[in-house]
Amino acid sequence: MTLNPLTARERLLEVIRILEAFSDEDEVLSIHDIHSYFHGDMQVGIGAVRDDVAALEDSIVFPVTAVQEKKGMSKHYYYDGRPFEIHELRLLMDAISAAKFISKQETDRLLMKIRKLTSKRLAKQLTNVLHVAEPSAKESGEIVATVQLLHEAIHDNRVVAFQYGRYGTDLQFHLSNEGQDYLVHPLALVWNNDRYYLIAHFIVEDEVRQYRLDRMRNVQVYEEQFVPDPYFNLHEYTSKMFHMFGGEMISLEARFADSLINIVIDRFGVGANIQAQQDGSFLLKAQVAMSEGLVRWLFRWGGDVKVIHPAELVSRMKEEAQKVVDQYQ
Repeated sequence: MTLNPLTARERLLEVIRILEAFSDEDEVLSIHDIHSYFHGDMQVGIGAVRDDVAALEDSIVFPVTAVQEKKGMSKHYYYDGRPFEIHELRLLMDAISAAKFISKQETDRLLMKIRKLTSKRLAKQLTNVLHVAEPSAKESGEIVATVQLLHEAIHDNRVVAFQYGRYGTDLQFHLSNEGQDYLVHPLALVWNNDRYYLIAHFIVEDEVRQYRLDRMRNVQVYEEQFVPDPYFNLHEYTSKMFHMFGGEMISLEARFADSLINIVIDRFGVGANIQAQQDGSFLLKAQVAMSEGLVRWLFRWGGDVKVIHPAELVSRMKEEAQKVVDQYQ
């Protein structure tokens, strides 16, 4: 067997790797433990390992902590520089597992990387994967690259062009605008209902719109830069939208059954203008965007909600209700 002597630098790097991989606060290693992790074909003396560990213990660069139960007893060591707690890694893994736009192959690859951010012992606690109650088909991995591209464009205030479209009943993707590019000033990326949306200023119509990333094709970032509107309030813009549908602002007034109070608070917050009624229901007043998304959100609660104002929304709700009745005639 050919022995492979390590240089002092290589040996120190291996000691660091061993501490990072095999030690944590509850799994401390003695000098002999650390030495035992060196491959048998490496010429490494235990004294050299002891010197390396002592150097790391004194170092302000590599965070290794020494534990000594009693004076005179041997010290044990563990790596104490992990940026994530185990529960934080679990949250990251669950978020990735639940994301509909990440392919299974990419999901597995990312989860494997996350497990390497802790010790091998703790990584075993991260082997179970979140079960998604409503799984959906994972989309193309191209969207991951698009997200990064748009983040860079937003950061650099660069003009973006793309084609946009949607699927038809023939299950084929059809481009809108006769396949012509949409030219926009990208303002922000928003995550809503398990989807990425780009909030952008549509140059041709001079208005802010939102675009689903999975419906965007051939995204390009131009060298041309723009000056973002300093008065644009992203939170205010998105808070008035339903299911990322934009529209003309209206003053909504609707009566809800008391059983929907938490649904309304989840949507509008505890600061919403809510007035309790004598019959147990409550009245909601809010500024929202008039859109199909709003109609769908209100209609999903059936007879437990009644729109009072404005008249055009009342008429729209009646039309939708009549469609349902007609369907079952």
